[in-house]
Amino acid sequence: MKYNPGKEENYTASFLANFRSLCNYAEINDPDELKTLLVNSYSNYFFKIEFAKRVDNIDPKESPYYIDELVKLFNEVILDELKIIKSDSLIALKHVTTGRYLSSCDIKYQTGSRRNIVFAGEKFYNSHSIWLLSKIKSHRLNQQNMVFYNDEFHFRHKETNNLFWLSYNYKSPTTRQSEAFCNYETYNACWQIINLESKNRTHNDNNTLYVNSKDIIKLKIIGDGQDLYLRSHDFTFTINDETFQEVVGHEDRIGANDEWCIELIE
Repeated sequence: MKYNPGKEENYTASFLANFRSLCNYAEINDPDELKTLLVNSYSNYFFKIEFAKRVDNIDPKESPYYIDELVKLFNEVILDELKIIKSDSLIALKHVTTGRYLSSCDIKYQTGSRRNIVFAGEKFYNSHSIWLLSKIKSHRLNQQNMVFYNDEFHFRHKETNNLFWLSYNYKSPTTRQSEAFCNYETYNACWQIINLESKNRTHNDNNTLYVNSKDIIKLKIIGDGQDLYLRSHDFTFTINDETFQEVVGHEDRIGANDEWCIELIE
């Protein structure tokens, strides 16, 4: 049997029910044969790696209904694959401490670079807070273009089509740290996601650091100068009587204000 996702609604449940029925009909109950049949049923890179690793935690001698455990694991890995952040995913970044989403718009700073502002906006994502994550360099080869921790990438603001940067030259309007801004130019710099804290993953392995939706992350930009970490806080700035929560880059000690929750939009 071959697993073909997207074939029909509730396909995974139907596939697993058919798999169980066929194994019962053919009287296949050898653990190794059951594992081999399932792992070979789907050619997805993430599935093969994760299923093969996790299945070793199931002891056939302690699981009288071994096929039930395999079916459950298959379903878990399939669901986990849907949470993986991939290159060219649309994502949102929620500041953990304040609950506000990283945002930008066509309003310009009145000081500093005078480019498009970046700020922590509403406590729900909207058109100002959706970003395209595009990988430019990976330290791992993979088939599904998954994003790993420490990959290098760009953030592009979906609404304005501008790239997101931290400035080595201009200061933020309130706290005078590195200005966060958006514009159309490309610089000799890139973003990295660091410091894994996965909330949803059923299996943590420091050797397989896929970035998942709902992971708590820290972000830094690597360029010609010192690495800069992305931060927000309760400080605000005002433009034309409208108040915005400041977002900055910094070189200081990492803390709670540097934590962001990455959310997959599509």
